[in-house]
Amino acid sequence: MTKIAIAGAGLAGLALAHSLREQADITVFEKARGVGGRMATRYADPWQFDHGAQFFTALTEPFQRFLAPLIESGIVMRWDARFAEFIGAEQTAHWQWDSTRPHYVGAPKMNAVAKHLAAGLDIRLATLIDSVSRNGDYWTLTDGDGESLGAFDWLVSTAPAPQSAALLPPEFAHHSAIAGAEMRACFALMLGFDGPLPFDWDAAHVGGADISWMSVNSAKPGRDTAPSLLVHSTNAWADAHIEDDHDAVQAHLLSEASRISGHDLSSAAHIAVHRWLYANLPKREGPAALIDPDTQLAACGDWCVQGRVEAALTSAIALSENLKALL
Repeated sequence: MTKIAIAGAGLAGLALAHSLREQADITVFEKARGVGGRMATRYADPWQFDHGAQFFTALTEPFQRFLAPLIESGIVMRWDARFAEFIGAEQTAHWQWDSTRPHYVGAPKMNAVAKHLAAGLDIRLATLIDSVSRNGDYWTLTDGDGESLGAFDWLVSTAPAPQSAALLPPEFAHHSAIAGAEMRACFALMLGFDGPLPFDWDAAHVGGADISWMSVNSAKPGRDTAPSLLVHSTNAWADAHIEDDHDAVQAHLLSEASRISGHDLSSAAHIAVHRWLYANLPKREGPAALIDPDTQLAACGDWCVQGRVEAALTSAIALSENLKALL
C-alpha cells in the first residue's frame, strides 16, 4: 500500500487523511501537542476559549455534505448569536443569526471537529519534520534531532504556507505558488470573568479600531463554562506589532476591547494573549490544491483558497480527489 506522510493535523490535514485512509497507509505528523490547528481551544479552568477560528459557514455543497453527519451527531451545532457591528465605540447594527445563513461551531468546543476526524488515524503529536531528502523512490523524513521518521512514497504539507515552503524541497513544481501566499498575523486576547457579561450581543465585528472581533465564547452552544470573552486583533495591527512585548500587546488589546464594548474589562479574573503568526490571508486565484506527480509531493490548506474553515476542507477535498485518481 502506498505510504503517505502528511505534515500538519489541522482541518485540511485531518480531512485529507480521513478521506484517504482506505487507499493508503497514512501517517500524520503534527508539531503541536494536539490536533486542530486554528480550530483550537485553550483551557484555563473554569474558562474555555476558542482562540483561533470563531465559527464557520457552509456555502458549498461538498462542505454541507461533510457537515451533515457532524450536525446530526452534535459535534457541530448552529450558533444563532446576537450579532453586533461596531465602528469604533459606536454600535451601528444589531441582529440575530438564524437559519437564513447558518453559522456553526464545534461542540462542546471548536476542536471537537478535529478530534472526531483524528479518531483511528496514525498521528504523531509533538513531532516536527525538520528536513526531507530523496532516497531512491522514497522521501525520507528527519526530525530536529536527526532521527529518521520513516520513508514515504508521498509527502503532503498542510502546514501554513511559509512553513510548507520551508519544508517542501525546491524541486516541487508549485514551490513558487506557496512562497507567494502571504499570510497575516493575529493576536487573541482571552478574558475570563467570575460573573455574567453585561453585553446585549454574543458576537461583534469591529471596524475602525485595532481589534476586529469580540465574542462571548461561553455563549456558544454546547458550552457549560464560566463567562469568557475572546478578542481578536486586526491582522494589520498584529503584523505591525508581532514582536512587541507580550505584556504591552495584552494591555493594548484589553484597553481597545474596553473602549469598544463600553465596559472596563480589566476586572477579568483571567487574562491571557496568544499570538497567531499565520492566521489569515485574502482570497487567492488558482488551484484549490497543489500536486506534483513527478516528485510525489503535494500541498493543501486554507491558504490555497482563502483563510476560512470551509476553504481548508475545499482544498483537502481537491487534493484527495487528485491523489485517489493517481493511487
